[in-house]
Amino acid sequence: MGPAATTSDPRQPDPAAGAAHAPGPGPLRVMILGNGTKREVHDEAATLGRALAATPGLEPAGVDLSADSRLADLPADVAVVLGGDGTVLHTARRMENRPTPVLGVNVGRLGFLADLTPGACCQRMTDLAARRFTVENLMTFECTLTPRSGPTRVFRGLNDAVIRAAPVFHLVEIGLSIDGESVMTYRGDGLIVATPVGSTAHSLSAGGPILPPNAHMFVVTPICPHTLTQRPLVDSAHKVYEATPMGEGVATVLVIDGQVQVPLHPGDRVTIRRGTTPLPIVRIPGHSFYRTLRAKLGWGVLPRPDGALGA
Repeated sequence: MGPAATTSDPRQPDPAAGAAHAPGPGPLRVMILGNGTKREVHDEAATLGRALAATPGLEPAGVDLSADSRLADLPADVAVVLGGDGTVLHTARRMENRPTPVLGVNVGRLGFLADLTPGACCQRMTDLAARRFTVENLMTFECTLTPRSGPTRVFRGLNDAVIRAAPVFHLVEIGLSIDGESVMTYRGDGLIVATPVGSTAHSLSAGGPILPPNAHMFVVTPICPHTLTQRPLVDSAHKVYEATPMGEGVATVLVIDGQVQVPLHPGDRVTIRRGTTPLPIVRIPGHSFYRTLRAKLGWGVLPRPDGALGA
């Protein structure tokens, strides 16, 4: 993979494009973000900061390990985010509609968005300095909650919107329509509407299909459906999805990216559509979607005669 072409503003990617280009000439300004509640994140941030300062062509733009600061319009060309996928999701919401290209560095467990180790990140500093990377635009979604009473609320997400049973847990009924046409009434533990990126998260655990990150689709996955004929559904991201909890006296909750939880009531309308601003993710040479799946899901691991696992 050679150097990427340049663009005047790498933080305003085309929502319809699959990838943006790396920033233009001059020192690449790199800011370090992360989940500061973890001691190891502070240690790795200090190590990465030294590596940044020692690499010609890179300019440290600061460190922010707080949990609630506003991250729109960062004074940087690239944001290195230390943590796990949850940290990347949280960072994406805090960037609002002015996201900086994110390079996720995994300081945790399983990571699809943060799939680079801290050590590997230090070793790839020269790739960053030489602009040997591309910026892939990941589809986001906008979730509008229109309650039967009270103000309308809008949430921005990257992975999924989930309507599920809340304590005390009971079977829930959720009506789904797509572009105004009634599709189905789901009965079970809940319903997931996921982006391609979110297809490898909660939706995958519930039996949903894996979508490539550059697909322009949503996947609708029922959680433990009461009827076995209710299967995952994949449809266009250009359509509008509306889900409505049904049944009086049954508590449900709306969960955005596994982090934001909002109680729902029967008759509330949850409308999900493609977001206007994608999240730009930095991809360095050697990255491959299927390589990540093999590494994270253990697809290349076969059982050995002794019962252990091996490649």
